[in-house]
Amino acid sequence: RLIIIILYISIILLLLIIESASLNKFLGKKQPNSLRYTKMSGKELKKYLLNPKIFVVDTRDMTVSAAGYIPNTILCPTTMYSWLTSIVPSASDVIIITDEENYQDAIDGLINLNCYNLLGYGIYNEINENTSFAIQVVEYDPNTKESIQEKVDNGENIIDIREISEFIDTGVIKESKLIPLTTFPTDYKKIPHNGNVYVFCKSGMRAVVGMTYAKRAGYTNRFVIMKGGMNKAIEEGYPLVPYPA
Repeated sequence: RLIIIILYISIILLLLIIESASLNKFLGKKQPNSLRYTKMSGKELKKYLLNPKIFVVDTRDMTVSAAGYIPNTILCPTTMYSWLTSIVPSASDVIIITDEENYQDAIDGLINLNCYNLLGYGIYNEINENTSFAIQVVEYDPNTKESIQEKVDNGENIIDIREISEFIDTGVIKESKLIPLTTFPTDYKKIPHNGNVYVFCKSGMRAVVGMTYAKRAGYTNRFVIMKGGMNKAIEEGYPLVPYPA
């Protein structure tokens, strides 16, 4: 009798599982996307970092990732995924680095772009704790009127990666090289390989994306982000010139 009772209970549980799965399918509920992809360790990630055909993208919040990131990765928070499509070719193999709290959103956001092959993901803290990466930090300049003028006077490399419409709208620093982020995959090569490189965008976030892209491409210069970007330079009263169309 006990065996029959256990058998009945097993059948009932099986029917409940089948019914639940059918209901989820009917309601359009799916398993979390994270379950479809490999969660990578630092050791596994190392195999891909130097592969030029695979893009490793750190999707953590910029204020967090700037304090420490893995070399050869592109810093591009989930809030800036629209810019990722400008610099990473469609159909590319991509691995994302994220944090424990936001990994599902990071995965879902990349899938929703509908143009990349996601190979897997890694949790930054877990990777960093168990692997000996030479962690890098993003360097910032205070971007005052005086600090900009000092760089101009010293003939430093000043790069403005805003878009042409922004150049037209506000004007540009006369001595800067204008390389919009949307043309970076070909035009980043205009950045000199010698000397410091000071990078402007509108507020400072795209500048970090561009800087890490260039470093991944092999640049060894010292890159410095102009904090607050061109918005701050304008607030400081630095004189700009019309965009030389």
